[in-house]
Amino acid sequence: MISSALRAGRVRPRPEVEPPVALDRQQLAGALEHVEVVCEAARLILRGLQLHGLPAAAARTDVVGDGAQFAVARPPHRHAGRDAALPTELDEDLRRRIETGATKADGAYYVIPSNSHFDTTEGNVRNNRMVALNLPCREHLEDHKAYPFRGNINLDHLGALLETVADRIPLVYITITNNTGGGQPVSMANIKQARKLTQRYGVPLFFDACRFAENAWFIKHKEEGFANRSIESIVHEMFEHVDGFHISFKKDGLVNIGGAVYLKQGGLFWEKFPHFSELLTDHQILVEGHPTYGGLAGRDLKALVEGLKTIVRDEYLDARIRQVWRFGNKLRSYEIPVNEPIGGHAVYINMDRFFEGVDTRDEDLRGIGFTALLLFGGHRLCELGVYAFGSYKNGREMPPSPRANNVRASVPRLAYEDQDLFALCESIRVLHKHKDRIPGVEVTHGRELNLRHFKSRFRLK
Repeated sequence: MISSALRAGRVRPRPEVEPPVALDRQQLAGALEHVEVVCEAARLILRGLQLHGLPAAAARTDVVGDGAQFAVARPPHRHAGRDAALPTELDEDLRRRIETGATKADGAYYVIPSNSHFDTTEGNVRNNRMVALNLPCREHLEDHKAYPFRGNINLDHLGALLETVADRIPLVYITITNNTGGGQPVSMANIKQARKLTQRYGVPLFFDACRFAENAWFIKHKEEGFANRSIESIVHEMFEHVDGFHISFKKDGLVNIGGAVYLKQGGLFWEKFPHFSELLTDHQILVEGHPTYGGLAGRDLKALVEGLKTIVRDEYLDARIRQVWRFGNKLRSYEIPVNEPIGGHAVYINMDRFFEGVDTRDEDLRGIGFTALLLFGGHRLCELGVYAFGSYKNGREMPPSPRANNVRASVPRLAYEDQDLFALCESIRVLHKHKDRIPGVEVTHGRELNLRHFKSRFRLK
């Protein structure tokens, strides 16, 4: 049968396998250089921390390591024999928010607190049937404009959660800088106090570390006792207090693609989940590539090495962050309501205050209308407010709790001069002057979808 098929030309004989070719010295040196690039990229952030690095290729715009992490850790959404009811001694607001989050996540049992989860991190948490709970500090909720570390996690709320429901908390996240909270930094003191709390209750602490270097810059310039420290030494101290982290290197890695998940050997997470690292490696091999390159090309790994060297240089961070400040101060001079103090990578415009005096409702989604009109001027901003972080239920828009209603003007690195950003300021000034004429929008597709702001379509009313 087979021989007749061969004669008919329907089946081609399998070619003989060529013997392996021995690498010459130059080829071997190139392979070793590739391995050294990976090792150097990990060392630059993690020197002395004994973390196990797992580079991962970026598959979407935002955080790239968290998807793999949660995909491996997926727990059952309900637990037989466990009472899902929350203790009555827990703060009423926290209990209500957890119960609401559990409903959105199909009856979730586990809770992952953070100073504020970013949208894709929150989406991954919810997709894996866990509650993503934001605990911004009191100074942020009360809009203390002079407070330098509005990205801090609320330690009172975190302590109350750990005291009452620590068994339902697999880990605690701190996002540096706090993107959802207006690009605000987290103080070293807050990181240390969060570490003490989580360690007391045996709960691992993780960073969402996308803008770790910018956060270190704010610690150097705004927190007492750090003025004479190098950025690199501050970074090392920050990471000494966590059990692991994930990072999109498209932010403070200064590269076009790539991310990573890191686990500290001997840390709380490593001890509580001893098989997780192997499971994560298996998952990575299946969906990304070998752990030595994580699906990334060699050129991207080499670019990452240079990016991590550059990002901790004072002169780079000074130039970048002070440009963002000049941008924000220009908007302030036009009486545009921006979140203060201004953060390190973006200026956030408060839509609730922007539209004061205009008859509007959350359902009008005027923040999206505002960004749509700016597109006509060649400016692309992002709504991070009632649509991005809220939900649609029973015919109504349900804003996030705590409330956030901003439009983010993120400044790409090494791309614009001040005059480019000031041109945007002029466009925003004109729209603010005529804010009563900014239309709302109609959602034509995707209002009820998960991560809807990535997929929805709109029409100006």
